[in-house]
Amino acid sequence: MRRMLIALLALAVLAPLTPARAGEPKFVLVTMDGVRWQEVFRGADPAIVNDKRFVNPDIKDDVVNPAYVTVHDRAAALMPFLHGKIAHDGVLIGNRDAGECASVANDMWFSYPGYNEILTGKPDPSIVENDKIWNKNVSFLEYLQHQPAFHGKVEMVGTWTLFPYIVNTQRTDLPVNAGFHGSYPTDVKTAREGLALLSRHDRVIYVAFGDSDEFAHAGDYAHYLAALERGDEYLREIWQRLQSDPFYKGQTTLFVSTDHGRGDKPIGYWRDHASQRYFDINPKSQPEYNGVGVPGSANVFMAALGPAVKREGAAAYRGGACAYSQQIAASALTALGLDWRVFATDIGEPLAFIDHE
Repeated sequence: MRRMLIALLALAVLAPLTPARAGEPKFVLVTMDGVRWQEVFRGADPAIVNDKRFVNPDIKDDVVNPAYVTVHDRAAALMPFLHGKIAHDGVLIGNRDAGECASVANDMWFSYPGYNEILTGKPDPSIVENDKIWNKNVSFLEYLQHQPAFHGKVEMVGTWTLFPYIVNTQRTDLPVNAGFHGSYPTDVKTAREGLALLSRHDRVIYVAFGDSDEFAHAGDYAHYLAALERGDEYLREIWQRLQSDPFYKGQTTLFVSTDHGRGDKPIGYWRDHASQRYFDINPKSQPEYNGVGVPGSANVFMAALGPAVKREGAAAYRGGACAYSQQIAASALTALGLDWRVFATDIGEPLAFIDHE
């Protein structure tokens, strides 16, 4: 009996004083290219729907109106998961009608500068085109891929063919669009490959959709709306997958945003986006904008759900501070339990609704 007691005491001394680790934080970033805050928070715009230039009259009354316009809550009808689960249990900001501010910090207001800002944590004024140029800036994805705890556990998939250049796969072994095997990507393929990454138990996943921007530039408002609805359904499905897998459940923060917004008025401006600086550099690009750029296309939205999200922090962006895309990189690292300053000290600080503890 005495020997047993001594053995138990010895085990108690050797046992760790802290509880066993309850899992490792994970982070999933999803972006939808060129989504306006107006559709996110107001739903479909009846004025655009009624414009024959942007919605085929043959489908307006039978398809578009009953699905998106003549409904009780247009915003919730378009993006039910965003306005349901995420808004209720997480954070959804960028509603200018409610006095909320969310914006890009770069002064170009289109995709390459926007994605660079999201992934690296700061704007780069030298990026002035959507060209196939290898990005000299290091993304938080590349940084994590080089950390022993994350190596081989960071992947991304995106519809836009410039993403290998933006994250610079020439410099890093970060897998990008690996599942497409040379075929041209679409949002359907992007969604399929993004869900497949979950089965590999990556710790950090980035899924970037692009159909919303393509249809907007084409002036096809009905398909632009459908792209948003599909993106929202993807969010629901990925969250469901995360909560059904013990590897991810209770340990994963989901973050959603866009690389830039779009114009508002005049009515045709919803198709486009870019700042006056862009048109100063490219004066023949869109001369009809007459020296004002595309007003409003710097405005974005942000949403977050998961263990790193503290809902009360969103109040900082209601009539006060502005949330910037350059804060997403530090927010991701913070959600993963890391000190973002080790990555870089000259980037945007974590957003107020991401737990800094």
